Amino acid sequence: MMSLCSRRAFSVIKSLHRKSEGITMSVIDNYVVLKKGAELLFIYQLVAEEDSRRKEKVMINGHSTLLNYDPEEGRINTFWQEEPVVGTMELVEYVNNLFGIHVDTLTINNDSGIRFMNWVQLRQRPLRIVEINNFAAEDLKNIIMACEAGSIQLNAPSSPRFEIQSLNKRCEVIFSRHGTWINLDNLMTLDCVRITVLEKLFTCREMNIFIKHWLQGGSPRLKNLHVSVADHDRKMDLLHGLDVRWNVEKILYLNEYGYALNSFEVVRSDGITAGFNCSPHCFWFGVWPRDPDNILYLKFAL
Repeated sequence: MMSLCSRRAFSVIKSLHRKSEGITMSVIDNYVVLKKGAELLFIYQLVAEEDSRRKEKVMINGHSTLLNYDPEEGRINTFWQEEPVVGTMELVEYVNNLFGIHVDTLTINNDSGIRFMNWVQLRQRPLRIVEINNFAAEDLKNIIMACEAGSIQLNAPSSPRFEIQSLNKRCEVIFSRHGTWINLDNLMTLDCVRITVLEKLFTCREMNIFIKHWLQGGSPRLKNLHVSVADHDRKMDLLHGLDVRWNVEKILYLNEYGYALNSFEVVRSDGITAGFNCSPHCFWFGVWPRDPDNILYLKFAL
């Protein structure tokens, strides 16, 4: 991968095309990260400077650009007359043409990240992960609804008044590390396999409503739910109106935390069962697979 900093980069990397298996490409703001195993190469797109000393001129997709290379940091700096996001687009297209790889993960910290996400989504298969940081409320709503990634990680704090009505969003994973805007209605309208909400505090009564929603056929794709709760000791609120049994044969294994626990169990009309438990500050809900295994591994990380 280091050959990218050479004037003969195109021909050199072309010769490595058959060895491109295992290379992943991530974009964070105005730099691209290429990774193969333990090897990392960072390529930064910067605004062009008048001083061209110690820089080498190369052609990327027909665009003449200057670059220099820092071997100690494994970093290439490219300099563009246009705004840096244009350089990112050109470089991603260049790497895609050489290796046939797509952007895997995108971190969005500013408006150029939104522009880049929309550009990528028109050109390739869905991104695997999009991480969203530091946005105003209306921008955050638009990004979430426009994002087509399999997994969405939300790190952007929100104002108390911010909300998204009818969050009819389909993806594999929603992971909300920060922000208190996600409400019970959002949980029930999300069409996800895994949902994790860490900062917002729900109540046992709300989790009781969610379980009843699932028993009535809601959230059909859901496998894991993990949220924070404010009143974990109010078990009567959690179990109210539910036909439950305490299951000591089956175990919910919380692989993120390294421990397991037994659970309450409910059965849907189609015979599908789910286990749930509420411990200090945390509520876990997992749908049991149809196989006879008595251990359910709840996965919450991306």
